[in-house]
Amino acid sequence: MDEEKIWAHITRKISGESTDDDVRLVEEWLNEKPENKEIYSRLEQTWKFRSASKDTHHSLYESVKRRIAVHESSPKQKYSFTTLFKVAAILAVILMSDYMVYMFRGEKKAELVSWQEIVVPRGNRMKLVLPDSTTIWLNNETKLRYASNFSNANREVELSGEAYFDVHHDARHPFIVKIGSQKIKVLGTKFSVNAYPEDNTIETSLVSGSVIFQSEREINGKSEYKLDSGYSLFYDKKNNSVSTKKIQASYYQYWENGVYAFKDENFESLALKIKRIFNIEVVFENEFLKNKTYTGTININDNIFLFMEAIRRTSVEPIEYKFNKNIIYVKLKTNKRL
Repeated sequence: MDEEKIWAHITRKISGESTDDDVRLVEEWLNEKPENKEIYSRLEQTWKFRSASKDTHHSLYESVKRRIAVHESSPKQKYSFTTLFKVAAILAVILMSDYMVYMFRGEKKAELVSWQEIVVPRGNRMKLVLPDSTTIWLNNETKLRYASNFSNANREVELSGEAYFDVHHDARHPFIVKIGSQKIKVLGTKFSVNAYPEDNTIETSLVSGSVIFQSEREINGKSEYKLDSGYSLFYDKKNNSVSTKKIQASYYQYWENGVYAFKDENFESLALKIKRIFNIEVVFENEFLKNKTYTGTININDNIFLFMEAIRRTSVEPIEYKFNKNIIYVKLKTNKRL
């Protein structure tokens, strides 16, 4: 069957817009090989994990403004992402890799293993359940990879991006999250990992249970750090150092309710999040703006236009902005500081 055309048939079937031909062709594709049924199951699961915004258009600006509190040094905001997935986008990024590798067991018998890779594009997030009953929420621009022989006894995934894990407890078989040369070893817990490859820091936040951060390079004579519940661990890749701090209460609202809280975050850092979430580049026409900070919250269903307007109206020093396709140009309203 034509591999390109089948995605269109699957898209219409999952979204409830299928014809009789779509249904027939998808059924034929599902019966071709067992892997197709697994792919289709994950696509259905992703499609169901979409949330329509409950916000109305009544006083939208005011609803955003109420969640923005500006400090003297000014701008700060947080991103929000859309949770509604289009099946076509999912099909483009949930991939069964075409390559195979041989893995050897103790009895020296070779096992042919394929790799599954799930990629979430900017502006989206998704939820999946692994074969061991571990639940994972993947944030925007995130990649998760694991072998086809993943099982209760072989629980290892590779992550690039941001994800929240609710790991099924199994004392005999730890759950491993690989982030480049670093690892997070888990027995059973709820925690998140923020590990975008272009960022200088890997962040692990532990809600409950126990995790151990393992580094390939020794840090102050240690290669392992155990994290306490209610704390975040920050690994500085450039300086090879570790620090911790208490998780703010709003952390739980972010994953459970879709409300992100931020405090004293500079505009340059927020610009990177805007790029990931909305696929929009922020260009600063005044360098000074990069260091302005904001404190507040933003709902993941809020609109980037409303958010920028709230930033403009609540800034201590007047700023202005303009949109040009997928670019936001931001500058001081006056040139008193450059």
